[in-house]
Amino acid sequence: MRRDCSIKLHNDVAALTLKSFQINGIVQISAVAEEVRRANIEENIALEDVESLVMQAAQLVGAAIEFDSLALPGAALVVGTSIALPELPQPAPLH
Repeated sequence: MRRDCSIKLHNDVAALTLKSFQINGIVQISAVAEEVRRANIEENIALEDVESLVMQAAQLVGAAIEFDSLALPGAALVVGTSIALPELPQPAPLH
């Protein structure tokens, strides 16, 4: 379902997409979209809708894109944003 988004959300999409492209040379669609969604949580917008906006922004700057970045541990940290991923439990050491 298409809906109107705030100017702030669009500005966040543009800024984080460009930042990701400048830092990494690639735009990690899922990671950028999740950061934008969390920064604009009050808008209650679906991640898929934000991903669509990030994809459009990446295409406008001619950036290479990647879709599966949330599947990689710590991928959001590469974007240069403030997402802190939870620590995964580590196995006990063998003695």
